[in-house]
Amino acid sequence: MRADALSCAGIAAGYGPVQVLYGVDVRVGEGEMVGVCGPNGVGKTTLLRVLSGLQRPAAGHVRLGGRDVTGVPAARRVRLGLSTVVGQQAFGTLTVTENLRMYSYPLRQRGPALRDAIDGAFAVFPRLYERRDQLASTLSGGERQMLVLAKTLVQRPRVLLVDEFSLGLAPVVVGGLLELVRRLNRLGTALLVVEQSVNVALSLVDRLYFMEKGAVVAEHTAAGLADRPDLVRALMLGGHA
Repeated sequence: MRADALSCAGIAAGYGPVQVLYGVDVRVGEGEMVGVCGPNGVGKTTLLRVLSGLQRPAAGHVRLGGRDVTGVPAARRVRLGLSTVVGQQAFGTLTVTENLRMYSYPLRQRGPALRDAIDGAFAVFPRLYERRDQLASTLSGGERQMLVLAKTLVQRPRVLLVDEFSLGLAPVVVGGLLELVRRLNRLGTALLVVEQSVNVALSLVDRLYFMEKGAVVAEHTAAGLADRPDLVRALMLGGHA
């Protein structure tokens, strides 16, 4: 078994009096790609908020590379190697290059280190290099998603959290982005991917957790689900298997 890059145990969390997560346990091994699937409203995004440091859990703990980071703020978790991709968030009034500089800020990169980080991102995303002086608002949906992935690459994460990155994109665009995510993984980044589309998740990850009503109800390897559409359907509709 691989050493854990990121893990959580016994996570309970919510908003005011409303509890959303109930004793959630999840682990991502070094260099592994793991998915979290389930219908809307089961707590997937709340789990990412807890893991990223945007929300403190009411109970349980989060570990990053074996270190307890439960009370560590989000900005410090970035410096410890944890980055997050949410949708197609980018600063539309800034150029592609300026967006990449902005996302280097938590690491306090300057001078040659910053230039090397941006050059490394452009090497992985050559289309963005061609558009480096364009405003982010002028990019296509797929290019904006590339920019979000490139911004996290500038932060050189050990672990990347991805929330619904395929949402609203054409299948051909999603296919290209999946290959880029695989390339990030080959560079050594472990990934935890929250996806509404179980088919997208199965084409990418090694293992899948299924959530229902704020709890993990099943864990399967992607290979074990490849020829089991009946089981996948039952899990996504709220069945336990």
